[in-house]
Amino acid sequence: MTRSTAPNPRQLAADARKQLRAAAQHWPPRRATSFFKPDEEVYTIGLSAPKLRQVERRLYGSVRASWGGAAAVQFADVLLRERHLEGRSLGLMLLARFSRDFEADLLARAHDWLAGDRCDNWALTDLLGTKVLAPLLQRFPALAERLKVWAGSRNLWLRRSALVALVPLARQGQQLALAYSVATKLQPDRSDLIQKAAGWLLRECGRTNPRRLATYLMAHGPRVPRTTLRYAIERFPQAQRDELMERTRAAGAPA
Repeated sequence: MTRSTAPNPRQLAADARKQLRAAAQHWPPRRATSFFKPDEEVYTIGLSAPKLRQVERRLYGSVRASWGGAAAVQFADVLLRERHLEGRSLGLMLLARFSRDFEADLLARAHDWLAGDRCDNWALTDLLGTKVLAPLLQRFPALAERLKVWAGSRNLWLRRSALVALVPLARQGQQLALAYSVATKLQPDRSDLIQKAAGWLLRECGRTNPRRLATYLMAHGPRVPRTTLRYAIERFPQAQRDELMERTRAAGAPA
């Protein structure tokens, strides 16, 4: 398809809505009862992940030779207004295809999506963080320092994104100092969605340097939430996990 005949972002979004509705297991969207907390209002159309990927592949095939990053951002912006999880996920999935074309101003757009509750559950936040923000930060490493500001936000999804966006980078041994800094800043956070994400990030930090992770955990001791600790030490040998669980336990606290 040539550039002149390719659909524009709004046209492709309209096509996406039609394809999603045709493939939906049920319509209208229903509130999800599995995988999300009772206070999270997440709606789905019952579309399986493989079927959603099929829809995304068809749509991407119609624009991959003609679109750039700006059009993909516009497409995502439209679909992130959908009520159901599948529509919003689709917008982010297609956007991720154009990571080589990302521009630095995408970080501000992502901030607005999160702050505006258009990525208002862990599934969308993690998709945005790992598939969009992480590639963006690899292209523009200086932007990563902005995550410290996100970590101080009152918005849960900005705080979680500050952690999750660093996971793919930490896995490759990148931005480790920042990852530890953000995890430390969020130690007092009582949300299990933050504690689990912090543990996930720390676990990936330990992939390339397990000794540094163990030293960090020992240094911070009982300040590290137990949920975070359990996630962080999953790759350690059992004996080392037991030792870290015991030696970082607050006096008089259960293991």
